[in-house]
Amino acid sequence: MYMVKMMKIQILAVLFLASFVRGSDVRNVVEVKTPTGWVRGYEEMVDDKQVFRFIQIPYAQPPVGELRFQKPRPIEKWENVQGISNEQSTGCSQWYYPIPGTEEMKLDEDCLFLNIYVPGGISTDRNLSVMVWIHGGGFVNGAGTQYNPVKLAAKGDVIVVTINYRLGLLGFFTMNDPLAPGNYGLWDMIEALRWIQNNIAAFGGNPNSVTIFGQSAGAAAVSLLPLIPSNKGLFQRAISQSGMVFNQAFSTRETEKKTMDLLLERTDCKGQEDVARTLKCLREVPVENITNAITFMDMLIPLNLSIEAGGFLPSIDGELFKENMGYPKSFDDDRYKFFRSIDFMSGTADGEGNVLFMSLTPEIQELYNFNVSEKIPARVLCEMNAPVYVDSAVGNVPELSQEICDFYSTTEGTDAQSNKVCEFYADYFFIVPSNTLLSIHAEDNTKTNSFQYLLTRKSPVLFFGDPPSWFKGAFHGDELPLLFDTSRIIPVSEETLQNLEKENELSETVIRYWTNFAKSGNPNGEKVPEWPSYDVSSKKYVIIDKPIKTGENLKAEATELLSRIIEKGRQRYHDEL
Repeated sequence: MYMVKMMKIQILAVLFLASFVRGSDVRNVVEVKTPTGWVRGYEEMVDDKQVFRFIQIPYAQPPVGELRFQKPRPIEKWENVQGISNEQSTGCSQWYYPIPGTEEMKLDEDCLFLNIYVPGGISTDRNLSVMVWIHGGGFVNGAGTQYNPVKLAAKGDVIVVTINYRLGLLGFFTMNDPLAPGNYGLWDMIEALRWIQNNIAAFGGNPNSVTIFGQSAGAAAVSLLPLIPSNKGLFQRAISQSGMVFNQAFSTRETEKKTMDLLLERTDCKGQEDVARTLKCLREVPVENITNAITFMDMLIPLNLSIEAGGFLPSIDGELFKENMGYPKSFDDDRYKFFRSIDFMSGTADGEGNVLFMSLTPEIQELYNFNVSEKIPARVLCEMNAPVYVDSAVGNVPELSQEICDFYSTTEGTDAQSNKVCEFYADYFFIVPSNTLLSIHAEDNTKTNSFQYLLTRKSPVLFFGDPPSWFKGAFHGDELPLLFDTSRIIPVSEETLQNLEKENELSETVIRYWTNFAKSGNPNGEKVPEWPSYDVSSKKYVIIDKPIKTGENLKAEATELLSRIIEKGRQRYHDEL
């Protein structure tokens, strides 16, 4: 009788535990009960540390049919167990060119999935901090599982979530009408964060300790999400890696109309009686016809390296944004009060300008009589880049263009001049906007923390191929292999793997910085060099390299010059409204 009684107790105990977490006979599989249903995860080992990955978990209803070009609908409770054994989930429909040597990504319009990586065992009482990754790719390509965060989760002891969001026209097309307002991709991010708030505790996560972080376009999104007061409570911290809201974050009405006209013409939806009928037509178009209707080349303004990216960028929709957040009217309203209520880290690479020389088309090189592999002459800056960007900001003001030309010109040789041209691009689009937003966050702010970094360490992983011999500095995205396994984005040779191993110590330092910040709002802690906080007087920052160093007042003179242009552009924008 005693044995029977004990067996009953044991069975009841097992059933009680199984109501939250189900283990299987196979050691590396676990099932977790969430408020929206059961999900299945698979074990991975990272340097003898256990990580469970839950891949392709739906966080919203499929955005297909009538839900195309609409805000995401919350996911309903499911009956079947969710989660796949593959390490890579389905990505959102997009322009996609598989790179030889990488696993080809499956794409579908039904793509609103997230992926959860939990270090150690699954227990609801662990209360782990959560880091939510928003991938880059110009708002037109990429996917959550292209960035494998198992080492970040394992070494940092945090839960990492990567998400998909709608891209390109499917994510950002607008008709400037309440029926098609745009920003669906941003709404997807918000819906994913809501799902995390409601479900992450089942995995041992703390919904009150959530950090959003992203790179490039993902970083621009990270700088936008804290400017939406209704997002309060969805996250407490943000890390923006080489991307910012200022300058070029929003599309314009002119480019939005150009995009709309092109799309309607190429999908045979032109000439409908009203917006509702036009949308009905567009929702019946095969998804590949939407994603292939307009490419970057369609939006390229001939010979000036400027992209008219209407339809591919966030826009004024009357709900999330009532004005162009690239040129906000005020920095002292509810949006910025919310932004200043979270901890904020922002940083850039010193060689972000590689994005420029990768974009110099053969036509431009022929027109200006140069070969980018050998040099970029000053006249590319003085006759093309500076006038174009000044004109887009403040109109035709030759003296401002000349001031930029003079500032970024040098007599130290062609290599130095080539780097100076790239430096302008890096300063204008990345470093100065980062400095500006950090100062807005830090000024008279005693409640939350501000931190800045500059990456100067080049990565062995060449996302953009071999650079010209004259190029100096760390590329756009060179911090990514310090945080993630990026071999799903670009293949890694044996030689590159060996070189990556030499970066292990720096990688562990960066992971500690990032995860310390996620846990407490401060990157400092044991086994890392001190990282001074950013304030508006000294503007201290950490230099990520070997060894770690610190600096003050990053690019002060360039910031003074380019901030004047950005500020004039902001004033002009509001004067013309």
